[in-house]
Amino acid sequence: MNVKDTNRWMEETLQHINNQIHHPYLHDSIGAPDFDENRLSLLLFPYQIRGNYSVQDKSYVSTAMLIQTALDTHEKVSDDQTGSLRIRQLTVLAGDFYSGLYYRTLAQMPDIELIRRIAHAIQEINEHKIDITSNMPALIDSVIFSLTKIESAIITELFKHNGFDEYVILAEDLLVLHRLIKEEIQYSSSGTSILFSHLERTLPKTTSLFREKQLMDLYFDLVLHKKEQIFRRLDELNIPVNSLKGPIFSVLHSSIERPKIYAEEG
Repeated sequence: MNVKDTNRWMEETLQHINNQIHHPYLHDSIGAPDFDENRLSLLLFPYQIRGNYSVQDKSYVSTAMLIQTALDTHEKVSDDQTGSLRIRQLTVLAGDFYSGLYYRTLAQMPDIELIRRIAHAIQEINEHKIDITSNMPALIDSVIFSLTKIESAIITELFKHNGFDEYVILAEDLLVLHRLIKEEIQYSSSGTSILFSHLERTLPKTTSLFREKQLMDLYFDLVLHKKEQIFRRLDELNIPVNSLKGPIFSVLHSSIERPKIYAEEG
């Protein structure tokens, strides 16, 4: 894989997206959107393997990034209940604006089958968001499955559409691994997260210290198991881990440490 090509493709794609979404008033009011470079590097991965990235490929990747940005922007409104009403309203409008750009991009292609696939992915994402935020108890495997679909549905539908089926499972595992890590960061900073609320329901009532240790055990078992699945999949694809470049793969090149409180007490 040519690192220079990959970096150039990322820069060109980000510039292409920024050229489409620039809106002075929205950006002055709520700031420019943060693009997930993990997702972008994953979207570019099949093209790295293939060694070619066309103008049409850039349109497909930009479309996926636009709709994901729209979904993430709307999610910010759900997560942040402390901001001013005006900022929250503008954030909703920004999400709608990015969604509109996505539809315009699709209309310019045009690609009816891709529209169907993306529409199905959005429906699937919303259904799984409802599932994991409900108060109904759920098996951890079901929670992980829902998180996987929420994180990966847009990208995996695009992969299938473009004939990259062999990378679908890898994409799902990489994206949910990053989501698991984000869940732990959120839990450590705020004391709550969707994943950890479900994990806590599986534990017996014990002292708070022992319960915390059990909770972290469950979490790290999930993370290590997911990493092992990724390594096995890469081996099946005959892709050396040390050949992987891009932000999405950085987690594979480093160890995931347990929190100090756990290490000291354990």
